[in-house]
Amino acid sequence: MRAVVYRGVGKVEVDDLPAPELLEPTDAIVRVTTTSICGSDLHLYHGKAPLDPGDGIGHEAVGVVEAVGSAVERFSPGERVVVSFTIACGVCWFCRAGQTQLCEDYAYLGYGIFGGSLGGAQAELLRVPLADNNLLHVPDDVDDERALFVGDTLTTGVYAAGLAGIGEGQTVAVVGAGPVGFFSAQAALAAGADQVLAIELDPARLDLAERAGAVPIDPRARNAQTAVAERTDGRGADVVIEAVGTVPAFERALDLARRGGVVVVMGVFTSETVSAQFGVWWIRALQIRLAGTTPIHTYWERAMRETQAGALDPLPIVSHRMPLEDAAKAYELFDSKQATKILLSP
Repeated sequence: MRAVVYRGVGKVEVDDLPAPELLEPTDAIVRVTTTSICGSDLHLYHGKAPLDPGDGIGHEAVGVVEAVGSAVERFSPGERVVVSFTIACGVCWFCRAGQTQLCEDYAYLGYGIFGGSLGGAQAELLRVPLADNNLLHVPDDVDDERALFVGDTLTTGVYAAGLAGIGEGQTVAVVGAGPVGFFSAQAALAAGADQVLAIELDPARLDLAERAGAVPIDPRARNAQTAVAERTDGRGADVVIEAVGTVPAFERALDLARRGGVVVVMGVFTSETVSAQFGVWWIRALQIRLAGTTPIHTYWERAMRETQAGALDPLPIVSHRMPLEDAAKAYELFDSKQATKILLSP
């Protein structure tokens, strides 16, 4: 089968790999109809996580079930499914508590040995372990392109809104209007937020945020804290969602929150450190909630329902649709920020 493989820092190519087989009775094989490049894939592309040359890459996929193991009960060949980007067992204490991102047997598609040595989703075929837990049926009236996002980024936005506890009439500020910020803004409005303010430097992303229903704020044009204060009678935002993953973005999120506000950290952090005058956070009664990886399985049915109802729509962030064979060029476009989201068709 044809698949995107890692060849070294800053280099991927499409090559022939052995077609995946059913290794366990709980496995399924999915024929991928649409996949995509995610910001997390760039961590691998830049060599920030261990991939060996020749490893498959990618973790977002929608497709049709090709084959199932003898123990798979919920899915049959020919059914349309979306794949969870994280693989969870569904039965350990953490999974049963809805914290599937903390699963005792957690794995991650297309992340080499770091993710459990599973195949990548940017391929014609994909083996999905524990299929009953890690696949979701796609309704007939939801097309593949929209369904794709339910397995990762769109559901991440729904998780951000859920983790924040967003309710009717609240003001939500989103720091960063990339895909996670875009979907967080959509999900916040769907959850009943009165207004969502998107703080972003990139004009194209500001435009996308506005199309999602958010108020765009360019902090180079005006002070972001002042802009948020003006829209909240001087209080600050009830909820701030940090969707960048840098220390300056986190510090900005703290500044934008009102006293007693909630700051949800969705951005990916690794070795960064933060110097804090802890008493300031304490006296302001800030609630800082670290998201970690998204518990897709807890939120994706809700995300699919809201997509089906039209409350959430991922397609505005899609800038390019390309064949899988052009993956190397697609990575270059995405890495150079000439694309907001690229869909690949095997």
